[in-house]
Amino acid sequence: MTFNAVSYFFQTWRKRLKPTSPAFIPAMALIACLVLAIMGIVIGTTSESLIVETNGWIAAVEIINASLFIMAVERSSKTADFQFNYGYGKYESLAILSSSGLLSIVGIYVLIEAIQTFGSPSTTSNFWFLATYSFITFLIIRTMTVLMKKAAKKHRVGVLNFDADLWEADSWMELGVVANLIIGGVLHHYGYFNVAKFLDSGSAIILLGYTVSIPLRHGKNALAQVLDKTLPEEIQMGILSSIVERFDSFCEFKAVHTRQSGRDIFIEIDLILPFDWTLEQSRELEKDLADDLKKKYPTSIMRLYAQPCPRDCFRDGECFCPLKQ
Repeated sequence: MTFNAVSYFFQTWRKRLKPTSPAFIPAMALIACLVLAIMGIVIGTTSESLIVETNGWIAAVEIINASLFIMAVERSSKTADFQFNYGYGKYESLAILSSSGLLSIVGIYVLIEAIQTFGSPSTTSNFWFLATYSFITFLIIRTMTVLMKKAAKKHRVGVLNFDADLWEADSWMELGVVANLIIGGVLHHYGYFNVAKFLDSGSAIILLGYTVSIPLRHGKNALAQVLDKTLPEEIQMGILSSIVERFDSFCEFKAVHTRQSGRDIFIEIDLILPFDWTLEQSRELEKDLADDLKKKYPTSIMRLYAQPCPRDCFRDGECFCPLKQ
């Protein structure tokens, strides 16, 4: 039993570590978070630097996030089936929602702790060592940001966009840490010890506030997807413009229904068509609309619901149908 479990673990990770796999970059992110968490907590604690230690704890939380994202990417990549007609994209939204909640709770907790200890911050004298370490960390995080953005664009997976934003926020935060430590080193060198101590805590509070804003924003969008909120107005207008461009191909426009499941955008259009149209003609209109929407929204999946007109355009044996004039 144990052997089977170990074998399954290695087979799963072998697939994830293939560069062509959508889970490859999230797997690399998990490894990077593990390294940064251990080093950040150990170095920050031993050097008595609140801001470096805070970075380590944020990386530790993101280990859980990276694990969630790997599972979300793997599940959302599955195609729609009989059980889930709209695919498995909601796993992405749930992962983003869970991650946002976790990051927000931890971030707010650490923020409160930093504010409470602001009056008596710990001191450090290893500014230049910490600045060097933080700059190397910045390079690692920035590299992961670029890779994550490329992966998000390539695989069109929403959770990777969220992860890319988190890594980008972390990179700017790390750059702020580097600047903070350099300034702290200069202040310490010239004897402004108290100013240097308070700068460490003050910077930690500011950077934490910025970091918390990212999961809050994405969490709001993820909640909208879970609740099947209508797509943004600009997308709705884009869909309507495609319909209006073909106004001479249908009798009446009834409604358009939209929803998003992960990367997939589902569009359902209700139209009234001439009563004597064949299935082939309806199919041609549907294909034309679907192709146009696909150009605008590459992950869109369109369905046309056609109803025949009630023939109210016939009066006194004469047809007044605008499509037949």
